[in-house]
Amino acid sequence: MDLIQHDIDYSLVICTYNPEERLLQRCLDAVANLDIDGITTEVILVDNNSRLPINSLQYVIRFIKKISLIKTIMVAAQGLKHARIGAIKEARGRHIVFFDSDNEPEKDYLQELKKLNEKFPEVAAIGPGDVSVDFVDGIDKNIEDYARIAFQERHEKAIRFSGLREWQSCYPFGTALCISSFLLKEYANLSRQGRFIMPGRTGNQLTSGDDTQMVLLCISRGYAAGVSPSLKIKHIIPEARANYKYLQRLAYGTGLCYETCLLQVFPEYKDELEKKIISRSKFSRRIIKKYVKVRWGSDPLAIFDLIQFISLNTGAYIALNKPLPALIKRIIKYLKLDQET
Repeated sequence: MDLIQHDIDYSLVICTYNPEERLLQRCLDAVANLDIDGITTEVILVDNNSRLPINSLQYVIRFIKKISLIKTIMVAAQGLKHARIGAIKEARGRHIVFFDSDNEPEKDYLQELKKLNEKFPEVAAIGPGDVSVDFVDGIDKNIEDYARIAFQERHEKAIRFSGLREWQSCYPFGTALCISSFLLKEYANLSRQGRFIMPGRTGNQLTSGDDTQMVLLCISRGYAAGVSPSLKIKHIIPEARANYKYLQRLAYGTGLCYETCLLQVFPEYKDELEKKIISRSKFSRRIIKKYVKVRWGSDPLAIFDLIQFISLNTGAYIALNKPLPALIKRIIKYLKLDQET
């Protein structure tokens, strides 16, 4: 329980790495226009070692001048997790809200968030239940529906939260995620101690896990997590991410981390994972069947079913430190799923 007296309600964290101007500009404009009537805030702008320091960019300089309480920090260690931990260390708010540089929150986001935090103090992690994906450069219609789900589009009709000790559909993703700061301070300390080792996104590497561990840590401490439709945000996706190859790598990176995330937060989960992991022979047989559907079938989305199956089961093998079947390694290499570009 947070016993510290805070003079700031919300620390708004924006982490950036070589940002695309048109995306970050929209994010900064939206944050600058947030309704903070009756709410105290600070903004922490994190430069995760960009090629051009973000505080040298004219549009960022203009944003900084608009914010009454703002701090810019540079975190040299590459990776979103390192950037966020750097911000957590500096944050003085009762709650911390993570806005990615491609997030555009609605003007009333903090007002609605304040209502939810006051009404549901048992919900320590909460995120938007209304996420619209904006493909600013368009997208292939064959993959648009899948891509919207992959980029976290959701339109909930009611507030949903849970406290179950495994991932639930109502748990919030990293987009505009708000968590009680005392729990994030604990997360940062445990990460520094080596308890949580998931790296988060690093450059172009899409294996993540830090968001998941933050939420699951809240659950492990007896709190709930959830989403609300009153929290609305746009997720801005450019052409560089709105394509088959990126989505394949995203599917692989997302699924790969889950079992390790769960096991690091709940070590007692190891016995259950040992029981449910599939054998090497079954893993290989099922991969062959799915690969045949991809190679000779006509469904453009079959590749994502294959990759999801590979990533989730590979993640289980990694979590238990078991060697992967040679066939699985060859397919991962052939599909270039573990490459940064």
